[in-house]
Amino acid sequence: MGCMDSPLSRSPQRDVGRRRALVWLARVLAVVALTILGMLLGLRLAGPVTQETRLGTVSLRIAAAWHGEVDAFIPIANWGVRADAFSAPLRIEVEPRSVNRDALLDAVGGDPRVLANVEEDAHDAARSALLRALLWAVAGALVAGALLALVVAVGRRRSTPSGRRGSRAGLVAWSATPAIVAAAIGGAALARTSATFDPAAFDSPRFYARGAELGELLKVAEKAQTATDEYSSSVQRTLSGYATILSAGARLAPLGTSSSPAALISDLHGNALVLPALERLFGGGPVFFAGDLGQRGSPAEARALIPQVAGLGGRLVAVSGNHDSSYLMRRLAGAGVVVLTDRGRLRADGQTDGEPVQRIGDLRVAGYPDPLEWRAADPNDPRRIFSFSERPDGERELAQAQERLVRWFERLAPRPDVVLIHQNGLAQGLARALRGGGYGHKLLILTGHDHRQHIDRYGSVLVVDAGTAGAGGAFGVGTEPVGVAQLQLRDGAGGQPRAVDLVQVEPLSGAAQADRVVLGSARVCEHEDVNCHDDSGDGR
Repeated sequence: MGCMDSPLSRSPQRDVGRRRALVWLARVLAVVALTILGMLLGLRLAGPVTQETRLGTVSLRIAAAWHGEVDAFIPIANWGVRADAFSAPLRIEVEPRSVNRDALLDAVGGDPRVLANVEEDAHDAARSALLRALLWAVAGALVAGALLALVVAVGRRRSTPSGRRGSRAGLVAWSATPAIVAAAIGGAALARTSATFDPAAFDSPRFYARGAELGELLKVAEKAQTATDEYSSSVQRTLSGYATILSAGARLAPLGTSSSPAALISDLHGNALVLPALERLFGGGPVFFAGDLGQRGSPAEARALIPQVAGLGGRLVAVSGNHDSSYLMRRLAGAGVVVLTDRGRLRADGQTDGEPVQRIGDLRVAGYPDPLEWRAADPNDPRRIFSFSERPDGERELAQAQERLVRWFERLAPRPDVVLIHQNGLAQGLARALRGGGYGHKLLILTGHDHRQHIDRYGSVLVVDAGTAGAGGAFGVGTEPVGVAQLQLRDGAGGQPRAVDLVQVEPLSGAAQADRVVLGSARVCEHEDVNCHDDSGDGR
């Protein structure tokens, strides 16, 4: 019989193989890590590149990022615009350094000859910046490879008997491999950037500024995006909008941005500390308040909040929330606020005018009071319950409240353009019921309660939630941003906005950012804050 290897006799060979595999894996990971570190170092050392364009001198810088992004910052105005315009791990940072006034104003006006030249300049500037960044990234990886080769050479000298030297070819390979890998990664990133670049992404950008400046920026951007000029390419449309924002930031020409959008806020929860930050955002347009002005709706809250809140925007329209009381809502009505109930506009004496649908500017607006609004004498009653889930038969009561809401809406005449409902769950339920019943009229439902910014689309019905205006409450100010939704309404389109700006403001510093959601965009359902519910069910 032949001799067969036992498992014990094969184990040393397996161990050697495993050790070799681990060594090679360690080498591969070391090369990859050094390549990435070298590329990052090269990008940082590359710095910005300055390029002359028809609009003036512009600085471009390429940085690493988790996803493709263009970040255009205007230092003179402290404004910025970001857009996820391509799919590659890069960020293109753009800053104007000087401005050609005549060319800028021609671009704002949509001059096709100037825009064609600017488009060519933009391509050349981006190409130069990306190629320069690639060269620096490869150079950084080459330096990292040289350090790796040096470490390998030192290790070999210590482990090799005297008089024997390691292979020079091997050291060259160690040195060159990170640069080769970096060139491959960088080339793939550039190819991906070019192949996936989408100018339409600038239709739904993210704006950032300080509170007051953000409001002005949103007005300017709205003017730029609603221009009726025809452009030969979407790139030229984007560049014209950028020129408009740059022109306004530099105060080179009046742009006529006096119109103010409508705004939505909710869930202040008695936090008067955030009101100065809110006031800087509102112009002369209507402000819709979707409930929870106070924490309990007590007389003390009414005295502290109503004098400051009543003057927000051009006109304040409010409904109650589950943390409000009938006492607070009557006091709010007495201060001139349009307080809506299911039976009409509330008066200070607690009576209503019997007209559930009110005319607010060009809009027909209705509002539904919260089923859990406190209507007894003492808002501080310890027996008070703020949630259906805390009630003995809460699920049944919630279902009944949902049915009453739907029946109320079906009886409304004329049909409203806008409905205010505090609890997001009830608002979503109404939207689902209308979609299921084949409701074909455009309707905007404004809601809150869940402290989360989001937009839900159910066919012709749009639900908008601005998040919380309370920023964590009076004792937690700064733990959450102030949430506001600005509604860019279209003339003659009822309550359906052309776009919604989901604004977040840090109340202590005043820093703010806004995500613009253009509702007519083909990419609207791809936005992380938008849920599109089709006819077959809920979801994107």
